[in-house]
Formats: sequence, structure tokens, C-alpha cells
Amino acid sequence: MSEEYALLPTGEDGEIPEIYEGITKNRRHGDALQVPYKGLVRMNKSSVLKVFLSLSVLLNLALIGFLLWTRFMPFDYWSKNDEQVSQTKPVIGLNGHSSTTPPSVDPNHHTPTVPTQCGDNSSFRLTAPPYRNIFHDLKSEEIISVKKYLFKVKDFELVEAFQAELTSNFIFSIELQTPNKSSALHFLDNKGRPPAREALAVLFLPAFNPPVVEEYVVGPLPTPTYHYRNPRRDKSIDFRVRQFNNVEMGHAIRTVQNALGTKIEGFLQKHYGAHFFGCVGQCLTFTSSAVSSVFSKERRLWINAMYMVEFSTLHALGFQFLLTMVGLDSTKWYIEKVWYADKLYDSFDDLMVKYERGETPRISLKFPKVKSGEDTLRGSLNIKGKQFPKVPQAGPRQYEPQGHRYTVQDEHVEYLQQWSFNYRMSYASAIQLYDVKFGGHRIAYEISLQEIVVLYAGANPATMHAQLADSAFGLSRNAHGLVPGVDCPDHATFLPVTLFGADHPNPLDYPNSVCIFEHNNNVPARRHKAHSYRSGSYYQGLVDTVLILRTVYVMYNYDYILDFIFHQSGALEIKVLSTGYILSAFYTEGEKPFGFRVLDDTVGSIHHHMFNFKLDIDILGTNNRYETLNFKVDNTTRSWYDNGQPIPQLSFERDLKRTEKEAAYKFNFETPRYHVIYNNNMQNAFSEKRGYRLQAHGFSKQMIPEDTGALNTYTWSRYQLAVTKRKDEEPVSSSMHAIFDSADPVVSLQAFIDDDEDIVDQDLVAWATVGMLHLPHTEDIPNTPTTGTEAVITLLPYNYFQECPSMGARDAVRINGEPRFSVNNHGIPQNVSCVPSHMSNDDISKQKDLIFMAAG
Repeated sequence: MSEEYALLPTGEDGEIPEIYEGITKNRRHGDALQVPYKGLVRMNKSSVLKVFLSLSVLLNLALIGFLLWTRFMPFDYWSKNDEQVSQTKPVIGLNGHSSTTPPSVDPNHHTPTVPTQCGDNSSFRLTAPPYRNIFHDLKSEEIISVKKYLFKVKDFELVEAFQAELTSNFIFSIELQTPNKSSALHFLDNKGRPPAREALAVLFLPAFNPPVVEEYVVGPLPTPTYHYRNPRRDKSIDFRVRQFNNVEMGHAIRTVQNALGTKIEGFLQKHYGAHFFGCVGQCLTFTSSAVSSVFSKERRLWINAMYMVEFSTLHALGFQFLLTMVGLDSTKWYIEKVWYADKLYDSFDDLMVKYERGETPRISLKFPKVKSGEDTLRGSLNIKGKQFPKVPQAGPRQYEPQGHRYTVQDEHVEYLQQWSFNYRMSYASAIQLYDVKFGGHRIAYEISLQEIVVLYAGANPATMHAQLADSAFGLSRNAHGLVPGVDCPDHATFLPVTLFGADHPNPLDYPNSVCIFEHNNNVPARRHKAHSYRSGSYYQGLVDTVLILRTVYVMYNYDYILDFIFHQSGALEIKVLSTGYILSAFYTEGEKPFGFRVLDDTVGSIHHHMFNFKLDIDILGTNNRYETLNFKVDNTTRSWYDNGQPIPQLSFERDLKRTEKEAAYKFNFETPRYHVIYNNNMQNAFSEKRGYRLQAHGFSKQMIPEDTGALNTYTWSRYQLAVTKRKDEEPVSSSMHAIFDSADPVVSLQAFIDDDEDIVDQDLVAWATVGMLHLPHTEDIPNTPTTGTEAVITLLPYNYFQECPSMGARDAVRINGEPRFSVNNHGIPQNVSCVPSHMSNDDISKQKDLIFMAAG
């Protein structure tokens, strides 16, 4: 309970007179002391007189104020603007619970109206302007029409994926074939004809000779009449490096089940207290690490056994086996190697023979249980430990007093009449933004996540081969179920995406895949207070209010939060944060160089997260240049200073990059520089080239030698930034086959660079890579906190505007101190009253199908 305070007069020496008893602490307040008031206080006569005089003055002032208020304020004040208020809406009481009882009021006045739910007032609701989005994802009916068309093509001999065998041809995915840029710009900028709407279908064709993966463009939509091979893919894809699919994994699991047999399952039950198949309650599960084609001509997976508990990747057993999948006849698949107790065996039979002879070390673990004195299993996300605060008390929330200041319609977003962009989800890669404009001018044609890679290290086979390209598992189909109030604010707009893949026979709407919301960053975007005879007396500040588009990719154990952040200054941030569970290994002495012990039998394996982004930047057109502004030390001697003695100081020089090889950048702390893309034909009032600067917090060095193992396919990771000439046939830096294809990569950014084309006054693409090294520690248990994991790419206007465009923001506050004090809020209402929305547990329960759905 909070203390009450009384203001008591002090003696001449500034101390409290002795007549005040029971006072243990005090605070000075002007010429009085502010003290805790704990009951009756004895006062002398002069003190009592002073108190009565003070009360008399206060009562008179209150009466005068009341008379003035009733003279100038209309009697219907409390009930004005009925659209904003309603007696029927609930009032949130002091205890935070809903109440239908209005607050107490003076009976001589009208009952005060009750605030509405924030954003309910239709007079402030924005209407999306008319817009034709040529980048909109395929709708369900379009996908179905493409699927029907392809099934009619006799040469393909397609079957439904859920009915397919290893040798059956089937459709792996269907998504939008984005239009060629030239056609898109002709429509967007010149009011030309809209480009044909087409689909991109990925077909698995094992029945062909040789078996291949092919990509076909199908159109026009909504009624297809033609198809042709994807011109952006210059070669067929070897079937051996295809992406994972349910048909193959079903056969793999059956092969493992047959190979384990009752003998090995009994062995597992004896030494681990659990087994794989037919278990009840105490079960094993697994993760798999693909062996890239640079190491093997066959398709191989290392299977890593783990306990099926919350959460499995924290409970590795030190039991692994290598599954070799020879060709398309699963009867020829077999277990090639077994890893147990830090030793490698040729087969399960080899392990059992040596085990029975006593020639192998033995591991004996018990199925994880809640330990004595603890409430929940270590590694689970149930609340545990000393709970805080002691008394449950709600934390702060943000709200929108007058509703959204942005509009979303058909995947097109507009914000504050300044920013506009389109978004879509690619099944093959991830989220993409198109036609990003500020103030009506295009800043970027495309900004998109290309790939997420995690490179693990360890002293066991599964971890050594865990060189994971997450596009192999389908990024976009693993982005759904965002939770209001945690993943995004309650007032956010939650949006689904429609995808089609082989996991389901029909297109699926993935709910809550994207959220969009305006956010007060609680820090000034800019501010200054002047208070001196030289600078005057004034203050001006602008809070950094931004629009955020967010999605979260859940790649089994790791969760990646991806934000696109739009600032009122014309800056755009791309931010990635990592959380979720680490991937661990069974603890042995050999694992010590690769991680710390984080649980009894668990070591957190060291790993490297890397994220590659495509930024097709267009500064006032498509003819742009890339230069770095290189900082250096100036030692120029000047005759007029101290007899020509130099003073070292900072300076810079321009370095125009003329070819793609010159523009492939590896970060070096010894040579700091700015990266600027500009239009040489467009100047500001001071004859400076108008451009945007690319800044990164999270440039991450790839420490593994180039051309080593799986890194052959992740050639983008060699560079922190590479700028190339844009081509429609070079649309991406990675592919969903990257986890297997390092012997002959389907896509290689290095190939874009090696032809070394001229990039002066060309349409340019920047490929930016950020990331972080992660050496797990005990505080990563159970989940890695996002704090300290963020990697950020920022596009900043650079001599682009005459001054900061946020000077037009009405959110700014101007205060003049002299000659007359005044406050200017630029017309933004200050007395808006509304009830912030909040998702209760019951509300969230009603959305269970939006949060949890089968990912396939």
C-alpha cells in the first residue's frame, strides 16, 4: 500500500519541530518538508491558523474557477460528440476489471459519457485508396485453376502428392511468378498495361529420365492456357538435391523402423528409459542433418535421437545413425553407420556385437523427470523459480487513441500519407516487399529475405553436418499463429497468407502470419531544448513513432522475429531477432571446445546465424551508382598554423565502385566507410547527389574457409555486402535445394559477381548479410532471450531531402519559453479518451485455431 504524505511547516533552522511525532523519513518540498503522514499530528496555535488560512485561499480559488467554467462551458459539455462516446460501453475500473457502472458525478450536471473502445469511432477510420496490386499472392481459386491445368498436361503424368510414391510425379508448390521488373514499372510509372498474372509451379518429376525438378510458369490467370519453363532458372535441377518432402520422409521413417527392430528398441529402452516406436508416455524423437552432396553422391541423413519432452533439442542422447537413401527404391535404403558413446560403428549389428562383448562404453540415462524441490521439468517453458512481481500487476501497454493511422488492403499498405508498399509471402523463400515508396517516390523495388543459415559445430557427426539452410524446410509455411499481446500488440492488424505445397491437397490460409501495427518507440526521433541568451528559449521534439510489419519464422527449435520498420524520417529498418531453443549435443569431453554444459548431460553447441537480404534499391529511377565514403586520417600541413605542423584529423574520400568484383565487400574495422547508392543525375539544392545510405549493425564474418564443404552453396556468406547489376534471371541468392546442392549449387551469388559487369549508372541490387555467433550458456535455458541477438540493416536518406522530412510530422511538440510561454501540438487532439483494447484469456481461447494449426 502506498504511503500518504502531508506538507508540514518547518522551523527557522529548517528542521521539523519536536511536536511532530512518529516521523521516520522526510523529503523537502519548497519551504516545507514532505513527510509520511501516519495519523494525527499535534500542532501549535500558529500552525493551526496557517493551515486554516491556506484552506480558505484554496476554497476561494476553487469557487472562482468553478464559476468561470460554468460561465463559458456549454451545459452539454459532458455529452458532446456522441460518436466518440457511448453509455453502453464498459468502463474499466480502478481494479482493471470491466464495469457497467458509470463513475460518480455531481447530480447538478449531466452524467459524463463513457469512452469508447479505442479505434471504434468511424469518423477517424481511414479508407484504403483504390489500388491494383500486381504483386498480390495467388488466391485459392487461382491456385486451384493452375493445379487443374497442370493435371491436364499429359506429359507430366501428375498424381496428388498425398497419393504419390517415390517414383510418382507431383506438384511440390505453386506461388506467384512475380512480373519482370520492366513490365511492372511500365504499369506502375507509365500507366501501361498491367503485366500478365502468372504462377510459378515447382514439379518433382522422378518418373522422367533422368529424374529432375523443374519449374514452370503457368498463365494467364485466372484461366490458364499456357505453360513454359521458368526463364529465371537456367538449368534443370538434379533430383538428388531436391527439397525434403513428406513422401520421402515417410519412406525414411519406415526404413528406420525396420532397421531398428526389437533388439535395438530394447537396447534403447534399457539404457535411455525410452524408445522410438510403439512407446507410451516415454518416447524418443529425432532431428536430422542432411549430408551435403559435396560429401556424398548419395542422399544421406544423420539421425540424432532425443527425448520427446519439452523441448527435445535440449535432450540429446549421444545415439545417432546415418541413413543412406540410394536412388528411388526404398528397399535399398539402409543404416550405414551408428554413433554411440562417442564411438562410430559400422551398423546396428556391429554395435550390438561389441556391446555384448563389453567392447564399448555404456551410457545409462533416465527419462527426464521433474526434480525434487522443483515445479516443472528443466528446459520447459512453464513458469518456474522465484516469481515476480510478488503481487500480479499488469504491465504497460500501448494503444491507438483514434484508431489506425495506416491502411491495409489486398497486401498493400499505406502509412501517414508518406509510406506505401506491397508485401507477399514466397513459398520458396520468405517475405518480400515490393514498390516501397516514401513521399510518392520509390526507394526500393524489392526488399526480401533470401535465406537463413545456421552452421553448427561439434565433436559428433550429426552436429558437424548440421549446416542448415532453412529454406529447405519452407520458411513461409512456418510463419503463422502470431499471438496478440505478446508477438504483436493487441491493437495490431493480424493477416493470413495463402500458400500451396505438397503437404496438403488444397491451398491453405495460414492465419496470423503477418501483423502490422504502429508503435511508439518511447525515444525521441529528434529533439533539442535551447535555454540561454545566445540560443533563445524553446523546445522541439518528435517521438519516434513507426509502422512495423512483423512475421515470425519457427524453424522447429529456433524462432526468428523479422521486422520491417518504417520511420517518419524516411528511414527504413530491417531487424532480425533470434529466440527459441538451442540445438544441443550429448555432453562428452570431446564437446568441450564446442560449447558449455547447460544441463546435466547437455552441451550447447556453438553456431553461427546468418541472414541474407536482397535490396533492389531505386533512387529516383533505376540508373544508380554505388560508392563508398572511406574515412581516413588527414595530415595536411597548413602554413598558417603553428609553422606548418599538421594536426591529424578525420576526413573522407569518395570511392566509386565500377564493377561487380569491386563492389563485393568484406567488412574491415581498419577501413571504416559509408555505403551509398545514389542517382548521379539528381542533385539537391547544394549540388550533392541524392541517395540512400545502407548501414548495418550485425555484419558478421564467415570464419570457415571459402569453398569448404556446404559453404559452396552459401557463397553470399563470404561477403557482408555485394552490389550487382540487376537481372531478371538473377532473382535470388539461394534456393530451397541449398541444403543438399553444394557440389553443384542451383544458385550461387558468386556467379553473379564473377561475370564482373559494369555497375555505373545501372539498375543495382545490394545483397546484404548480417548475423551473429552464438556460444550458448546457461541463461539460454530454456529459451534464448532476444536481448543482444538483433541484427539490423537500415536504409537512411543521404542528401536525398532538402532537410529531414520528419519536420512535417504533426506528432512533433514545440514549446516556446519566451517571450510568451506556449505549447503547439500541431492540431493533434490531446483530450481523446478511449478504452484500450486487450485480448483476455477468453478472447485468445476463441482464436485457438488461428494460433495452432497443422504446419504440414
